[in-house]
Amino acid sequence: MKNSFTIEQIKLQIQTVLNNGKFCNLSMANDNMPYVVTVNYGYDDDFIYFHGSQKGKKVEMIANNPNVCFEVNYGGEVFSNKQACNWGTKFRSIIGNGKAELITNDEIKKKALLAIMRKYSGNNDHEFNEHVVLHTNIYRVSLKDVTARQNHMYWND
Repeated sequence: MKNSFTIEQIKLQIQTVLNNGKFCNLSMANDNMPYVVTVNYGYDDDFIYFHGSQKGKKVEMIANNPNVCFEVNYGGEVFSNKQACNWGTKFRSIIGNGKAELITNDEIKKKALLAIMRKYSGNNDHEFNEHVVLHTNIYRVSLKDVTARQNHMYWND
């Protein structure tokens, strides 16, 4: 039986996973061929952000088909049991779908880079090299279509 949560509880669950996750798995597809890549990420209330080179498979795939799926998880602990079918894992995760939008506005790019840096450093005290910002692709995906899941963990833990 699925749990019933309020919208506020679901938003808190998504925030919990985004806060505690270490990386994001980004899924793309072109010509009926899937591709998944692990990326660093940042986020705010509306978007998840990721960055990378201006060339490569990820760039080509998003240019051809901006529809993506992303997954973030944490707490991956395996637990054992005498009976094989009673083994399992404890985790929390989110999965979202949306369109990856290439950010071209320099101020929004800096805001996105700051969100990524804040995710890993815990602060906003960062300066950015203008040349690097100019030559970095930064994408955002809306956090509107996101679901949260947990297995053998409880949201009040």
